[in-house]
Amino acid sequence: MRSLADAGRRQAERHGRLPLPTLVLVCAAVFLTALDQTVVVTALPQMISDLQIPVLEVDRAAWIISGYLLGYVIAMPLLGQLADRYGRRRLLLLCLTLFAVASLICGLAPWLGAQNDLGFLQGLGIDTRSPGLVWLVGARVLQAAGGGAVVPIAMAVAGDYYGPRGLGPALGLIGMVTEAGGVLGPLYGAWITQTLGWSAIFFLNLPLVALLMIPLAFFLREPAHNLEADRQPGIDLLGAALLGAALLCLSLGLAQEATLLTAGQSSLQAQSQAEATGAQGNPFLIALALLLLLILVGIELLLQREAPAKDRVTGAVGLAQRLGMTLPGRGAPLIDLQLFRRSSFVAAALVSLCVGAALIIAMVDIPIFVATVLGETAIASGLALLRLTAMIPVGALAGGWLCGRLGSRPVAIGGLLCTAAAFWLMHLWPLRVDWNQITLSTLLGGWGFGLVIAPIGVIALDAARGRQAGLAAALVTMLRMVGMILGLAALTSWGLGYFRALAAAFVPPAGAAPFSSAYLRAYTAYLISAAHTVYTTIFLVAGILCLLAVLPALAFRESQPVAFFKRTLSGGERTSEESARVTAEEVQASQIEGKSVPAPDTRERDQP
Repeated sequence: MRSLADAGRRQAERHGRLPLPTLVLVCAAVFLTALDQTVVVTALPQMISDLQIPVLEVDRAAWIISGYLLGYVIAMPLLGQLADRYGRRRLLLLCLTLFAVASLICGLAPWLGAQNDLGFLQGLGIDTRSPGLVWLVGARVLQAAGGGAVVPIAMAVAGDYYGPRGLGPALGLIGMVTEAGGVLGPLYGAWITQTLGWSAIFFLNLPLVALLMIPLAFFLREPAHNLEADRQPGIDLLGAALLGAALLCLSLGLAQEATLLTAGQSSLQAQSQAEATGAQGNPFLIALALLLLLILVGIELLLQREAPAKDRVTGAVGLAQRLGMTLPGRGAPLIDLQLFRRSSFVAAALVSLCVGAALIIAMVDIPIFVATVLGETAIASGLALLRLTAMIPVGALAGGWLCGRLGSRPVAIGGLLCTAAAFWLMHLWPLRVDWNQITLSTLLGGWGFGLVIAPIGVIALDAARGRQAGLAAALVTMLRMVGMILGLAALTSWGLGYFRALAAAFVPPAGAAPFSSAYLRAYTAYLISAAHTVYTTIFLVAGILCLLAVLPALAFRESQPVAFFKRTLSGGERTSEESARVTAEEVQASQIEGKSVPAPDTRERDQP
């Protein structure tokens, strides 16, 4: 195996690209971690039974999914920065190890809950009536911390090895396997749960991770410029603490309302529970989250202004160094605001945020619409959503290919317009919509969502200019997850409020006694019509959100023009004028950051 690894490394050194076996292994790691994002969806009923969660409190089981999403969001920026400092290979292997250990704890959660008394956690406001659930949610957060970093590290690895021609297809391939994992997760989870039990979902991760880590340790090499750890900045632990606390407060402040739908309750159950318990959101936690974010940004700006330009230690890391809260190195903030001084990166971040919000609206609203308005089975609801999710990886692969031919801006705008058109078609769904209309709308929406994935990654990595590639990739992926959290919160809080208002306006038929059969039939039909109005209105709002995302997408701009992509495809070289212009842009950016720039690398790099 070592001889094969040496051959792959020699091939990469000759051609300046990632060997195909290594690319396949990296994509397999991405697929495995993406699989676990949705694998528990179909296993939830059995989990609820085994973990002894009362039937009337099944909303607590939603944290099995929410905990993974929360860990994903919090871990991404920190581990992306760690990858920039300590190398992609080292961090990828470490994250896969953490993912495997957390998977083991997930599988053992019922046994651990029976063996350990977690009563001390009640003082922190944690419900410990189902100890196995507490273990499972905590392990899911750790599992996401390991799995959440794999995607940005994989994107950064692609950025290390592929030039303008190959980067788009490589990122498209990574996006495709990510979405494929999310698509196949529920089916995989259902099959394993039915044959081996839900714990086997997590136990099977152990041999799969081992099969990936052994060849990755041999085949994945670190580029020379990533091995200069002494020249890389330190890790901002204070910034990580502030950001993590802010996101945790935001998630907790919004999640209580969100669990009404994620727990699988009907509209009537959600309405009655909301009316019984009052407002579910927590304005104090939301305000605290905003305050923590303002503190993080304020420290960044204050210390930047105070420090001399040439010796500036920016952001929260400056204060962190004084408090001893950084890992070794000169120091750079967890979220370096220098990235947000580049208009193209800000544009990619905004588009990623909007896409995340629109995507979660589609993934939650479509199956609920089919189940409640059309009265179809859960399998039919899942198949309706499958039409959308199955097209996302196809669109991602096509989007990566098109980025290398047309550039990122037209591909991103085209994807957003396709998605907006799909939501408009969903908004037009009648009360008795047929499956042909559902198929057309969802296929078009999935295609549009997929097209946008690669352009966002290309622009973010291009704006990062190498050294911050892991951080940039982590940030845009994190913002997509934050958009999903905010989109789900808006969907539930506004949607349920709108539904309650419509339900309160019900006028019973003349002469019908309260709660008579005629009254109940009329009321049921009215509620179905009200739900149809709410869902189609939310689809319209999601479409408008996609149209608004076109505005920042207009600012997408690579450091090399589209003409350079086309010339590279035909085997031509960069002209002296283009080289001079691109070098001038790099020098100007480096002067802003106070860094030196090496001579530009003009080697042509191949496609994956």
